[in-house]
Amino acid sequence: MAQVDWSALDDILLVEIGRQIKLYEDFAAFRRVCTSWRCVAPKENFRFKCRMPWLMLPPKQCSNLRDFFILPDGMTTRHHVLPEANAKMCYSSKGWLITIASNLSMDLIHPFSRAQFKLPHVKSFHNWRRLAMPNMYAAFIRKAVLSSNPLFTPDYTIMVIHGDIGVLAYSKPGDKTWTTIDTWHGMDNPTVAQQVASNIEFAPKKVYIVESSGRLLVVMRKGVDLRSITRGSSKTTYGTYEFEVFLVDLSTNNWTKIKDIGNTSLFLGHNSSMSIKSDGVYSKPNRIYFTDDCVEAYWFKKIGGKDMGIYNIEDGSIEPYFWGNSYNRLTPPMWVEQAFY
Repeated sequence: MAQVDWSALDDILLVEIGRQIKLYEDFAAFRRVCTSWRCVAPKENFRFKCRMPWLMLPPKQCSNLRDFFILPDGMTTRHHVLPEANAKMCYSSKGWLITIASNLSMDLIHPFSRAQFKLPHVKSFHNWRRLAMPNMYAAFIRKAVLSSNPLFTPDYTIMVIHGDIGVLAYSKPGDKTWTTIDTWHGMDNPTVAQQVASNIEFAPKKVYIVESSGRLLVVMRKGVDLRSITRGSSKTTYGTYEFEVFLVDLSTNNWTKIKDIGNTSLFLGHNSSMSIKSDGVYSKPNRIYFTDDCVEAYWFKKIGGKDMGIYNIEDGSIEPYFWGNSYNRLTPPMWVEQAFY
């Protein structure tokens, strides 16, 4: 059978095909076919500008497959072969996964292209021996964030919060160890951490920090009864019933409670939280899309994966978007940004 020369297809036909593609992942794959296809489909031609993050579901069992749930129709699930993340704790940032294996090795993995970079070992953290329980390695890293997408720049930084007291550390490409930012004593590091204080009572609420159009938002999540879950109570039901959003002025440390975030949607969940401009079709404005990230429910009660929904900031109502049950002790459901060439 003769091979097809895809580059010989008519440009007008290719342009029209490209215009009909709705998911950016498919548009990126279209561009990668060959040089001529990439030329007729520049990124600026992608019509559906609202790049909704995908919800990465944990595997139901030890598997090389990962399911990605796509909003807004609630009916589309993409399957991706991803053995690099199998049986590992995952954190999402800038469309990448930061993973920790049971041998404490760490990697940076792109879930769609499967590009992979080695990160410094957990044992290179200066206080890694403070782990009270060796089998709780996944809880050692509390948050991991990329400064930029490695697909687009080699000059990126990964910052993590780790340990019981929340120590800051970072690494850059080529580093063999994690560099600690000493925020507890006199700092000789040029990197300065700004601390935000408030007289608002947080505990036992979950708190998220989100950048939105150049503004710093602090979001408090109410309803998860952490104390009844961790103290051995027979109560196994929990759930979110309210969010409070505060606009923080870093220059004055002034906190203002707001009920309107404009034409914006917030996506909150395990490790990665973000904001996107709403188009009214793929995402609803002035809404919070939240996942079940109650780690205590996963670890101590072996429940979880159901406390997910869309919160209307204006009237306080909650509507569902995912009807399944998504439970896994290593990887709760999490938002993954669309990031492709």
